[in-house]
Amino acid sequence: MQAGTDAIERGVYDRAVAEFSSALDSGGLTSEGRALAYHHRAVALQKTGQRDAAISDYAKAIDSAALPGKVLPKTYYNRGIALANAGQEAAAERDYLEAIRLAPDYAAAYHNLANLERRRGDYVSAIEHYTTAIDNMKGRDRKLPLFGRALSFEQSGQLAFAANDLQQALDIDPEFELAAAKLNAISPMLAANDDGSTETTTNPQVVPAALTPFQTAASGHERGQIIRVASIGGWRTTATRFPPKDETPPTAVAEVSPPSGELTTGSLRESEPVSERRPIQLAAVPPAASGLSEARYRVQLGAFREAALASRAWEEMAGDAAPVVGGSSYAIQKADLGERGIFYRLRAGGFERVDDAKSACRALEARKIACFVVENDA
Repeated sequence: MQAGTDAIERGVYDRAVAEFSSALDSGGLTSEGRALAYHHRAVALQKTGQRDAAISDYAKAIDSAALPGKVLPKTYYNRGIALANAGQEAAAERDYLEAIRLAPDYAAAYHNLANLERRRGDYVSAIEHYTTAIDNMKGRDRKLPLFGRALSFEQSGQLAFAANDLQQALDIDPEFELAAAKLNAISPMLAANDDGSTETTTNPQVVPAALTPFQTAASGHERGQIIRVASIGGWRTTATRFPPKDETPPTAVAEVSPPSGELTTGSLRESEPVSERRPIQLAAVPPAASGLSEARYRVQLGAFREAALASRAWEEMAGDAAPVVGGSSYAIQKADLGERGIFYRLRAGGFERVDDAKSACRALEARKIACFVVENDA
């Protein structure tokens, strides 16, 4: 097993496939060891473009019911990438949702889910899930869900919001050419519409974008072959190494992650396992303040799988957000999205005019808090 994980670390994926195949044929692995071997061999197969074989191995790993809890979300996530590449988008969406259920702060899974929603024209859901990815992601890769959300705003006719997200992406990476080109493309229309009118028009004029296929450049799983090894907490170029029970040497857990247009690999190093994170005590969902329930517009600061996560997010950002939206004017709204599950939307402020809500959003963005404007009954 160790020889296979070492081969993955070095980027020698054909050798990794051979090593894991030998381990599986040896008959000397525990149930957990076999499940991990299938998972790792699937990663190596996926790296070499053998998509169907990878899907089969991921299924064997999942069906074994022997994967450690910290690995299972990665397996669903990786298989989702392979299924989406195979054109099985409904199945891919189910796998991303299962990965999110198992690891509610799995930013990359939210991002990939939003990509699928954007492709089928469900821009409201895409914006919500891109926002959750942004809220749970740190570092330079945060530019990717910002770019995806910008495309969704653009397709919805909300050009100012799109421009805001594109500028944030460029602030993170000034050499992000796709974002720069898109911002240049929509800027003339934005200037023409800058007459005090509301953002969304009845028949929005959307820039025909040769750059719009963000799928290949930014997600790596929708038509491209760009895959990289990552940790469960984000899109770092790593894999998680941990010792399985009663077994040495340590086994590495690799994960395939989408993004930025080049194939990269990295050393296997330790990452905080999901099962060992500090438990979150569920907080009661606070009622909306009276001004919040009566005002026409609010700002949405995130969407989370658990009310406790939304509460914790507010606690973490309140010091920066409260001066803009008020310390007591936040609410957590439960939203049942059917097959997609239940989300808890963190919203704040209360504004009669959309321009005031937009100004608040700009002030929050300046404080590194992602947001967008919503109508109070939305």
